[in-house]
Amino acid sequence: MKIGIISGGHGGLAVLNLLLSIPEVEVMWVADLDADAPAMIRAREAGVPETNDFIPLLADKDLHMVIEVTGLDSVKALIYQHKPEHLLVMESEEAKLLITIVKHKEETSRQLVKNAEKLAGYIEEINASAQLIRDRMKQLTDEAEKLAERGEELTRTSKTAATEAEKTQEILRFIEEITKTTKIIGINAAIEASRVGKEGQGFAVVAAEIGRLAEDSGKSNKEIAKITHNIVKFMENIHLGIAQSKDVAKNQVTAAAEVLAILEKLADVSLQLQELSNNLLEL
Repeated sequence: MKIGIISGGHGGLAVLNLLLSIPEVEVMWVADLDADAPAMIRAREAGVPETNDFIPLLADKDLHMVIEVTGLDSVKALIYQHKPEHLLVMESEEAKLLITIVKHKEETSRQLVKNAEKLAGYIEEINASAQLIRDRMKQLTDEAEKLAERGEELTRTSKTAATEAEKTQEILRFIEEITKTTKIIGINAAIEASRVGKEGQGFAVVAAEIGRLAEDSGKSNKEIAKITHNIVKFMENIHLGIAQSKDVAKNQVTAAAEVLAILEKLADVSLQLQELSNNLLEL
């Protein structure tokens, strides 16, 4: 539909802006005596022809309607005096409805822009927070994986230590056998010293020392065996603690992966919201 607008004032500007937003409507021209009127300036910006004399243009066969926004009876009289029969005229009273629609549309548009800008700000905050959480979770995942690897190493070390402690038990049993043998040798030496009599007193002293050495070795061997046994128990507890820590680390890795997956979905939603915000701003 091809339309002409008569008025370069704010009313004409409101009508022009409305019609320019409707693809099915073509504004043929805007008419006003003041070339610097708001609607005239907007027409130049939009590439719409301007005129200070609309009367010759009323005879254009392609023109379907003129919208008179001045409200002046003299202008109305000129329109009806020169318009062809087929030309429709929307008078200023009727045009007020269009102006009201335009004002409402502009207010709605301003509110949409305001909301879209707020939405864009919220999206930026969401993106920043999500990125921060993603970085922290990635760091946590890396540390948990390192902890799990360290747990594996400590597990192997504790097993090795427990194995070595068990070997110590075998050595202590060997020492115990030597102690028993030494004690027997000491007893035999004492018997021989007693049988020899006075000449064997020096040998008796040696025999006594051997016996005491065997007794002390036996006591020490028992203490060492006790300590070694405790070490084995401690290593078992350490091994259990390491295994539990390793499980915790693995659970942390799993939980972090789940959180990261959720964050990826959040990022997708954020992108969709941002696209929606951009569309609103464009509208």
